[in-house]
Amino acid sequence: MSKDEQYAELKKRPDIEQVHEEYTKMLEEIRTELVARIGIQPWQPKADPWGASMCGEFNDVGADGEKRRYSSGHSPGNLPDAKWDEALKLVESIAAQHGFKLHGAVVDKPGDHEFTFGNAWGGELLFGTAKNTTLSVSTGCHLTRAAYQRGTPA
Repeated sequence: MSKDEQYAELKKRPDIEQVHEEYTKMLEEIRTELVARIGIQPWQPKADPWGASMCGEFNDVGADGEKRRYSSGHSPGNLPDAKWDEALKLVESIAAQHGFKLHGAVVDKPGDHEFTFGNAWGGELLFGTAKNTTLSVSTGCHLTRAAYQRGTPA
């Protein structure tokens, strides 16, 4: 794809700040519900909860495109196998409200589970438990707000 085609494709998506708001809201809802309904320990946030990079698959748009990864830190301790299915269904239900579909297991054995969810824009949600319970989400490529509002590639 040319630079103009890459920009046009990304323009069909929300800008990265809209995605930031949506994904941080989704993560907060999942964390809150896992604590309230499943009974896991409160989340211990990561010191640096997110990072950003340029997009490899839309590299011609350069700094106009951005990907982000958000970490929820961790909930101390393993989520017991007896509660895993219920927790996974809860995460799946909330993630679906935000456009994510269950893709499958990365790891699924006693005491060690990690499942991945994806969306139409290349976003990926990971939920798992082993020593601790973890939750993170990565965006696909999205235009920066300035690039989106500008309306044309730089």
